[in-house]
Amino acid sequence: MDSRTYYKADIIEALISKKDSTKSSDVYVKIHIEGHPPQKTKVFKELDGKAVWNEHFMLPIDVETQLEIKQRRNAFFKHGSRSLGKVRLDATAILRQPVVALSQDVRLNFPLDEVLLHDASQHGYILVRLHKPEELVQLAHSSVAKSFSVLISRLETFVQVVGIASQIHPFASLAWQIVSSLYTIAKDQLDRDKRIGDLTDMMEDVYTFVDDVKSFPSRLASQEETIKKIMFQTIECMLFIQEYSGHGFCRRAFNKQWADEQIARFTQTFTMLKASLNTGVGVQIALIAHRMYEDVQSIVQSQSLAKLHPADMDDPSRPTCLPQTRSDLLSSIFSWAMNPSSSQNVLWLHGPAGSGKSTITTTIANITRDLGRLGAFVFFSRRMAARNDPAAVVRTLAFQLGEFDHRLGAAISTVIKSTPSIRQSPLRQQFHKLLVQTLSESELAVWSQEGPVFVIIDALDECGHIGDREDLLGVLALESVKLPPTLRIIVTSRTELDIQEALEARKNICSIPIDIDSPANDKDIHLYLHDRLQNIRSKNKYLSLPQEWPGRSAIDALAARARGLFMWAFTACRYVESGQYPEERLADLLRADVCSNAESALDLIYSTALESVRRWEDPAFSADFRDILGVVIAARNPLTASIIDRLNEAASVSRTRPSLHTIQHLGCVFRGTTSEPIQLIHPSFEDFLTDRARCKRDEWFVDVSLSHQRLARQCISCLRAILKQNMCNLTLTKSGIDVGILPEDITYSCIFWIEHVCELERSEESLSIVVYDFLVKHLLHWIETMSLLKKARHTIKLLMRLEDWGRSTQSRHQELCDLLADAVRFCQAFTVVIEQHPLLVYSSALPFSPTNSVIYRLFKDELSIPVVAGGFRDEWSPLLMDIPRPRGEVTSLSLSSDGSQLISTVARGCHVWDVMSGELLIEGPKDDVAMSVFAPGGQLAASCLFTGSIVLWDTFSGQMMGQLLKGDQGAIYALAFSPDGTHLISGGQDRAIIMWNVQAASIILDSPAMHTKTVMCLAFSPDGLRYASGSRDGTIRIWDATSGRMVLGPLCGHSGGVYSVAFTPDGTRIVSGSDDKHVYVWDVQADSSLNQSPQASVPIKLRGHRSTVFSVAISPDGRFIASASKDTTVRLWSLESREELSHLVRRHKTSVRCVAFSKQYGRLRLVTGASDATVRIWDIESVGSMGVARKHKGLVSHLAFSQDGRRIVSGSVDRTVRVWDPVTGLGLLGPLNLEQPVHSVALPADNVRILAADREGAVFAWDATTGEHLNATPADDPSYHSIVGSLSLERKWIVDSTTGTVLTMLPTMSPVKSQASSGNCMVLGLANGGIVIIRFPSTLQLV
Repeated sequence: MDSRTYYKADIIEALISKKDSTKSSDVYVKIHIEGHPPQKTKVFKELDGKAVWNEHFMLPIDVETQLEIKQRRNAFFKHGSRSLGKVRLDATAILRQPVVALSQDVRLNFPLDEVLLHDASQHGYILVRLHKPEELVQLAHSSVAKSFSVLISRLETFVQVVGIASQIHPFASLAWQIVSSLYTIAKDQLDRDKRIGDLTDMMEDVYTFVDDVKSFPSRLASQEETIKKIMFQTIECMLFIQEYSGHGFCRRAFNKQWADEQIARFTQTFTMLKASLNTGVGVQIALIAHRMYEDVQSIVQSQSLAKLHPADMDDPSRPTCLPQTRSDLLSSIFSWAMNPSSSQNVLWLHGPAGSGKSTITTTIANITRDLGRLGAFVFFSRRMAARNDPAAVVRTLAFQLGEFDHRLGAAISTVIKSTPSIRQSPLRQQFHKLLVQTLSESELAVWSQEGPVFVIIDALDECGHIGDREDLLGVLALESVKLPPTLRIIVTSRTELDIQEALEARKNICSIPIDIDSPANDKDIHLYLHDRLQNIRSKNKYLSLPQEWPGRSAIDALAARARGLFMWAFTACRYVESGQYPEERLADLLRADVCSNAESALDLIYSTALESVRRWEDPAFSADFRDILGVVIAARNPLTASIIDRLNEAASVSRTRPSLHTIQHLGCVFRGTTSEPIQLIHPSFEDFLTDRARCKRDEWFVDVSLSHQRLARQCISCLRAILKQNMCNLTLTKSGIDVGILPEDITYSCIFWIEHVCELERSEESLSIVVYDFLVKHLLHWIETMSLLKKARHTIKLLMRLEDWGRSTQSRHQELCDLLADAVRFCQAFTVVIEQHPLLVYSSALPFSPTNSVIYRLFKDELSIPVVAGGFRDEWSPLLMDIPRPRGEVTSLSLSSDGSQLISTVARGCHVWDVMSGELLIEGPKDDVAMSVFAPGGQLAASCLFTGSIVLWDTFSGQMMGQLLKGDQGAIYALAFSPDGTHLISGGQDRAIIMWNVQAASIILDSPAMHTKTVMCLAFSPDGLRYASGSRDGTIRIWDATSGRMVLGPLCGHSGGVYSVAFTPDGTRIVSGSDDKHVYVWDVQADSSLNQSPQASVPIKLRGHRSTVFSVAISPDGRFIASASKDTTVRLWSLESREELSHLVRRHKTSVRCVAFSKQYGRLRLVTGASDATVRIWDIESVGSMGVARKHKGLVSHLAFSQDGRRIVSGSVDRTVRVWDPVTGLGLLGPLNLEQPVHSVALPADNVRILAADREGAVFAWDATTGEHLNATPADDPSYHSIVGSLSLERKWIVDSTTGTVLTMLPTMSPVKSQASSGNCMVLGLANGGIVIIRFPSTLQLV
């Protein structure tokens, strides 16, 4: 143990007074300690002669110490660093003073004779902070622990400095790994051993080279061979110390004399390596191997081993891992191999075809061969008979191990001599006699003390066929555990079923799958492609390919196609390399249809894999294969084998054999296990199977269209067998549901059956009939299940797609088309309700559907669902959807190019919505947003702020892209993208219009202000050559998009500010809206004669609005104009006839601020936003009313039932009282008039009078039969005759208050202002004057 006392010293700073004060240099402090290796600070660039470090060191207190300032070598100092001065540090004198603080700053001045290149008039200095040791006791860290710590630190530094591409790197990384591991488990024990301490001190001294390499990386090349030897020797030395400490594979003490000799030999070797580094002269140094074999082999022994007739494993062309790739996986494998505590002596590395297993094993083999630890390397190939024979494996392993170690070779030779027929013996016997028995003999027991020896068996799946290798697998699985733990066996294969069953569950076998989807693997693919393609570029120097060829985007595209498979990347690079013109070949790969040469390489892989099954002559196997592969290829989500089987069973498929019975033979081309989804190994395999010309065999060919049809029928059959009302036996609640996971076959079928149907462009008539028969029985059940799956909103898109399929098929099924059209409206109207609870499909959506709708007539069942007396409405409302309110006035709407997404802007920010489902996709910029617009393409949007800035943001993430665009415009109110999305124009308070380059975020045009007031609106022409602006000054101007020059205008006609402009699709006309209440249509065809003429265009005036027109829009086909106004209406106009389509007026409750057209799946929709924060989507053709028919002309203020429940009386603010039949909803009596709004009503128990009271408290009475006015007394006040039923309305939920049973949820309708109930009937009075009477089933509970 080191008996010295240590103290902590901080090197704070140094001052160097230089002759040339203008030139800075790199300096560091070198600490010289007698009897110890020097230590160094980091290199620091001094500034005006001063350098600061603040680095900490542990120094011995009783040893002479010198601090030296060194200037880092530069071009003028070729040989090492230059000394700038030295100072002596006498820590003993300072720290042993009678009174000293716990820490003390000491300034050490340079002696004048030590000051080089300095101004002699001013001394330089080094400032040191000394920390007093507690009671001046010995430092707890011993020599060994300290040396290990230094070694680890320097190895870690060296690994980083040397660069992954260097040939030294894998050995340096492995050395660091072993040193770190040993330090953790054995440092305390080794601290007590002086011999090991001396050895590690020497190693610490040797590793000072790391500091030089770090400071002067150029030295690495000249010393690489010596440093590589140091790494080799470090690994061997650490393996020796590991065994010596009792923490190795042997776990028992060495022979002391031999151990001392080994320590001395290691010490001597490190001394010679240190000298070689210092002199720079390479010398022949015999490295010391911890393994004790002698590198001699008698001719007789070699001849004896040859009698085993091993397979030839000579293949120097096998590729290795590219430097920088597979580092994590290689590290894990070496960690396992070098770890004696692991009881698993076999590692099974498995993965799909083409994932790089063989490259990994070759890399490991090369590293371990250099380390002298590769015992055997056996690899198989189906294309070579000599390398695919399972019977030759044990013999080949024994031969190579015998060649590797003469002691084992001698023992194996003895077995061969005693058993000449060993080559014909069963594999188990061969393994036992040649390996287990020989390695357990006393003279070979020392193997367990010598560290790991690697045995590599690569591509086991190519060793014969299933059945042929059964015995070999049994031997590896059952007998390998009997081998010494120091023998580390690495086996690689594809995940074939027989190999998996043999190896996976064994305790002594470590199973490591290659994750081809991991980020590390993807990074390695990128590196591989980049390196290979750069190499191709350099080989084609006369083509002058760009330095960065092929570029990041091309490599990304290739890596994405590779899908984690190195074989694809390898084949692709070979394809590019073999062509006359690499760029042309690369373009072929990046196109959808890959050139035949590239396909041939992949086709060979897949053909080889399939041919190995050897069952294709069996028609049943071939049919099963095609059926299963058809499902796997057609399926939208990967399915497990059990799900595939259940789908088959549901469809009554004649095949009864489990899918795994077939799949088990095809593990090399499938991904997945018995419990995991089955997936094809790579998309190109699907291409191979679905192209008859490529796969060349009918047994392999998969007809995708037929597979979709078959899977569609399977899904429908599966659902037909299980779907029913309230399938999960739920109870309707207000809090929603928490249902367990539905069976996967039901889940998959529900979500994807429509997609499979719609894949069939030319469907046979029978499938249309199957779909119709399914829907007329199970449409509502399917919608219920989609709600269970939290996918209620998805039903809209799916049904729209199915409707289009139904209309486009040759055998059009009209009843199916009508049902689907109605189903789309049903889901659009009630999705918000249905997603609250699945049972609301029956208790809310169906009862409130129009009585003339197909769905209502098809599914109504008055015994099991609530009934709305007289029907809620007759026809569907034109209002398709209310998008949830984002709070705040909607100031702008913008639709993506494909019409699928919508941005709504409110003062607090903007939101991106899915137009079909109304689902919120993302939130955009927040605070002070005036308007937002989509760029063409739909991924980019721009928002202008009241602060005068513009934000460009990603509509997928909501994140801002680049910097804010600022143009000193004041508040910005108008934005518009050019049709190609490259330019953006903005206008606002300062009246000027700025054009921006979107990519560069820079101003292109900043035209002078021509408008006299704020610019309120902008629009590009469809061809992008012109743009229009509208202003509060009442004019419209047309501008040239290239020069910014006004080419037409000002167009005058509006008597108020222009709030909106829009070009027609052909660009010949502009439509504008103004606060003069009018919509104008202008002819703006390019005509230079009209330029600047006030009479350039006489607009067509469209009258109809009663207040400001805030927004105008033109339909994509140019047929319609829509205008949104402060008068709460949205009006539609025919552009051709210039007439209002008055039957298509749409309304909000408050002023409508914006309007836009949307077209998707062939359907034209209208989107509107209002100041009440509502965004609505409208059907453009429906003429039905928006809500319930009005029974009163004003709000229904009070309702009451008669005591027998057979009549209902209503009172309204319209000053009338009416009586209704609760069964039919028809009026029985009224109106009965009052002079004031009605406050309350009643039907007293006598059943002969109707009572009412107005707001002022006056009481009225009428004859219940004739309506004749009767005298009333204060006792006739309705409040004395009120009847309170058990049903109540809790927000939108109707609940039986006596039992707490939830009965239904109200859909979107006018607000409820009054209510009453009697028995199982409830009546609601609405703000719009409507009355809704709901009669529930007599059980008062939906089951």
